[in-house]
Amino acid sequence: MKNANQLKELVQVARDGAEFYEQAIGHVDDAPLRNLFAGMAAAKRELINGLSASIAASGEDVPQGGTLVGGLQKVYGQVRTALARNENRAWVGQLEDAEDRLLEHMRRAIRETDDPSVLGQLEAYLPRVRDCHERMRALKQRLAA
Repeated sequence: MKNANQLKELVQVARDGAEFYEQAIGHVDDAPLRNLFAGMAAAKRELINGLSASIAASGEDVPQGGTLVGGLQKVYGQVRTALARNENRAWVGQLEDAEDRLLEHMRRAIRETDDPSVLGQLEAYLPRVRDCHERMRALKQRLAA
């Protein structure tokens, strides 16, 4: 049950991120940024699909929504970007925060799992999660300069 709950939480946090990227795509006017955001959303969907299959295989219900925190972050992101001088930079900053959150949850799940198969699955996804995080962090730093 503990492992299923960890996977469910990761699915919800990844869904928050995917939805946030999809929302951002409609608000930025820069084609390369839209393409990057689409790729990031796809990476989150891949994680969601893989973890959802494991949750379902264990007989548990797969969460269909995100988290309350993620929902609040999306609303805050909309307000913040609407007020920002540089809307693209504001979206990137908010999305980098979402990447931080997913990476933190992934690391915690890896530390806390007691199931070797769950650990193997999480470790298999970790490089992609780290890569997405690093790409957004680097973009945020580049846009801030």
